[in-house]
Amino acid sequence: MADELSVFLRDNTHASASVRLALKADQLALSFSRTPIHIALPRSNPEIFDLGTTRPAITISGLVDNIGLDTTNTDSTTFKGMQKVSHTISGSTQTYYVPYKNYLENKLITWVTSDSTDLQLEIGDATTPENTSGALATGGGVYRGAVQQFQFSQTPGLEDRWAFSISFVAKFREGVSF
Repeated sequence: MADELSVFLRDNTHASASVRLALKADQLALSFSRTPIHIALPRSNPEIFDLGTTRPAITISGLVDNIGLDTTNTDSTTFKGMQKVSHTISGSTQTYYVPYKNYLENKLITWVTSDSTDLQLEIGDATTPENTSGALATGGGVYRGAVQQFQFSQTPGLEDRWAFSISFVAKFREGVSF
């Protein structure tokens, strides 16, 4: 299962997080929007005033089960019944949990109402986001952000799982410099 899941959501760094979730994402979109000011001038060309601002955003959608599917997992009450995934980055291996719908909903509500959470979204293999003198890029990255909006929906006939969509406002990927 570890190879199948490559979207990780946590409430701090990989090593320091108290909540580490592995999401069953079907789609992930990174978008970057700019907001130059467009000033219309009478009887002449409009002016474009660009301050160079960019706003990254991330949207994830996928499926989450109605209940935890690993009855053999007897970890703390918090994670009991959730599937476990071992994830290693920079030599540190941590356990991530595949959440069920109500757990994910509770965490998202908590994170939406808290301004002190260092929410991190790791996408793919973030070991080496860009080429270095000693290693080739692995293509993944870590993004810090905040939950902006989330939604759960259910399709008739598939009541054992929920479709979810989570939107984040974000900072640039770690390692991007200007």
